[in-house]
Amino acid sequence: RKASSGECGMHVVTGGTGGLGLLTGRWLAQRGADGLVLASRSGTLMQSAAREWDALQASGVPACLEQCDTGEDAHIRRLIGRTPSPGGVWHAAGVLADGLLAQQTAATLARVYGPKAHAAWSVQRGCAALPLRACALFSSVAALLGGAARANYAAANGYLDALAAARRAAGEA
Repeated sequence: RKASSGECGMHVVTGGTGGLGLLTGRWLAQRGADGLVLASRSGTLMQSAAREWDALQASGVPACLEQCDTGEDAHIRRLIGRTPSPGGVWHAAGVLADGLLAQQTAATLARVYGPKAHAAWSVQRGCAALPLRACALFSSVAALLGGAARANYAAANGYLDALAAARRAAGEA
């Protein structure tokens, strides 16, 4: 269903220049988003994303790229603060740092947990006073099933699942 003009508003997609982020952006454009802010650490597209970006641009929905390290609270606050009337936030950011549990270090845990879980909490706090119509936290089945080399990724996704449940319990989008 295509939304009526103004119903969808502007949408922020963290991890917006990756495959899942761009796909989400195009999906939102097809459903009537007024505009898109695609955020990533670099704020630039990878060469392999050119085709998806072209498809998004062809939709006619205004889209911009923003540099934002989602693992940094100040970056999230700035991103949300500069986005006019956000109608939704879509958290698709994530990093992998595979290794068996015995090989995990504080650094490999932080590398994965920061852009996934810590960033989701930053998004939660940054949007707390906004009347969002949508807030999606892209999790993975890894939280449920795990994986021999992805304990850090499973933990970060488990956090997203818990945060989403808390948002629902509080009646938030």
